[in-house]
Amino acid sequence: MKERSTFSKAIALVAVLAGVLAVASVDADQKGQALARKVVGKVEYSLNGQNGPWTTLMAGDRLNAGATVRTANDSMAVLFLDQNGPLVKLSENTVLGIDKLDFDVTSVDTVIETQLDVKAGRIFGITKKMSATSKYEVKTPNGVAGIRGTVFAIKATGEIAILEGSAVVVSVSSDGTVTTQSVGAGEKFYPSTGEVAPMSDAEKARLSAEKDSLVTISEPTLVGVGETTIFVSPVIDGE
Repeated sequence: MKERSTFSKAIALVAVLAGVLAVASVDADQKGQALARKVVGKVEYSLNGQNGPWTTLMAGDRLNAGATVRTANDSMAVLFLDQNGPLVKLSENTVLGIDKLDFDVTSVDTVIETQLDVKAGRIFGITKKMSATSKYEVKTPNGVAGIRGTVFAIKATGEIAILEGSAVVVSVSSDGTVTTQSVGAGEKFYPSTGEVAPMSDAEKARLSAEKDSLVTISEPTLVGVGETTIFVSPVIDGE
């Protein structure tokens, strides 16, 4: 009886350890990455914020949360964030901090937590439909926007345009006034006045064209050749 009891305890301990290891394995996979899908002109990244050192960003490079990317004049970059996006485009003269790319795959849905920081310039993003508990936040020097399944453009000035979906914007003016506004499809938030107004047809057309230039980017296909993995990316036309 004693041997059977000891054996049963050993089996239980193995089961517990297996569960712990399984949890640890899942947790280890909860950090996303940003894959550089297109780079035009001079684009650099730093793993130490804006303090540098700066390294040239090349198509195919992968960045972890904590990295900062900057573009120069006549330059741009498209980052593929996979489940945390999927796509973000940096316009010229933009500095973007990739603060957080977390995700948790459950039996029901994938819960993400994405935090980007537009320190200068402008980004254009496409996000897929997210679970109710997911968070996609874009910070600017004077505010933050909570994005919900949206096609959007955000400037470091705090100006936000929503082509599809919605966002909730919290903005702090120069006098310390805090403004919270909901921005819907076809609307734009103006931080100078704290107001939301419809976009012009011309601006909506420009954003729609910008979206169309990005939607051809799909998840990279992995092709194994011996011990080498090659990323096969579709051709991207235009910027």
